[in-house]
Amino acid sequence: MDGGNITLLDVLEELTLPGSPFMANNINIDENTFEWFGDISARPTDEEIEAKRVELQNALPMKRLREGRDMILQRNDRYGLADYPFSSDTKKQEWLAYRQALRDFPNTQTPQLDTEGNLTNITWPTEPTGS
Repeated sequence: MDGGNITLLDVLEELTLPGSPFMANNINIDENTFEWFGDISARPTDEEIEAKRVELQNALPMKRLREGRDMILQRNDRYGLADYPFSSDTKKQEWLAYRQALRDFPNTQTPQLDTEGNLTNITWPTEPTGS
């Protein structure tokens, strides 16, 4: 993906499943062209390619939001362990609430991408300090 845009290669990768009897070759991203070889009857139509491009483009902000959220959750997984030695029950509850807010985050936001592909129109939950 190029910044905030879906490329022809992204679309073709979605439309051609691994192990399928057809492949695209000589993809020219700049000219939005490619050659098809193998089972020509399996080649997606221009309409199918455009529909998939629009679908992927529309899904991109939420995909990026989920990727960012998943990285944050992974970074602080230790705070979700039942035996993590929190300094107090209050701190434990803060971290549990924060991690739940991150899990719920995609349901509470309407992300958009700016021209460079950065997420906008979101407000991340505030991470607790200390443990």
